[in-house]
Amino acid sequence: MVQQRRISISTFIQDREMEYLLRPVKLIVKHNLPKITMNSFEIEESKERDLIELPRWAAEEIAKLGFVEIQEESFEVEMLKALSRERIQSSNQISTLTDDFYLKLKRHLRRLKNDTKTKKSSKNDYDESYIKAMDLLKIRTAKLLPLTVGEDNQEIMQKITSEEQTLFNEVRNTVQKWKQKILEENIDE
Repeated sequence: MVQQRRISISTFIQDREMEYLLRPVKLIVKHNLPKITMNSFEIEESKERDLIELPRWAAEEIAKLGFVEIQEESFEVEMLKALSRERIQSSNQISTLTDDFYLKLKRHLRRLKNDTKTKKSSKNDYDESYIKAMDLLKIRTAKLLPLTVGEDNQEIMQKITSEEQTLFNEVRNTVQKWKQKILEENIDE
């Protein structure tokens, strides 16, 4: 049997965040963009209304300067849809989230919290988003935990995010070890 390399959840999340920042994202150019060269990274000259693709880290920086607009659904809408779908599902069904959902959630909450310091956003906006996030985490965790003691279910594994798979595997391994310890003296040799 191949032993899976175990890493801490925080290291796993940091690695996932780095992958997320390196993934390309589509942008609409709002104002002519000159050619930009930074060490080994280059952005070609682009005209207003051009559709371009850049790594997320670069896209976010250029968007802050007002040159481009990132082309994706607002996270508030995505969060409401996910929470609504999860509430509608029965307790033994789990809906599918995009694999980068928790990365976006973490960044969204961090941005709202930072915005409260600069008065771009109210503390109420942050609190509302945080409560919705906690509700979603509670619902999904309550649905996932009972599945950790059952048989392997590939359908479930395809519906959950990488972060949830890591949690699922950690809990499942702990439960398996616990069962082995309880039953080890009763195993026929």
